Amino acid sequence: MKRVAISEGLGDLGDFFQKRGYTVVPPDEADHSAALVVSGMTEDFTGVQKRALRVPVVSAEGKTPQEIFEQVERAADAR
Repeated sequence: MKRVAISEGLGDLGDFFQKRGYTVVPPDEADHSAALVVSGMTEDFTGVQKRALRVPVVSAEGKTPQEIFEQVERAADAR
């Protein structure tokens, strides 16, 4: 099963991913995930974590759940 880490405040997005076969984990468990999904306001903060975690960071700002899902799927395929 695929894993995705989703920041707090994006709870509805977690349901969207779960319905599509993903296990949703908190950001501190992103190490073995396809990607870390963040809201736009936390993007700069997690940019530092991106290098440490070595997982793609996907910004949810201005995107539909489907667009976010597609970005995460591309990241999962690339890993």
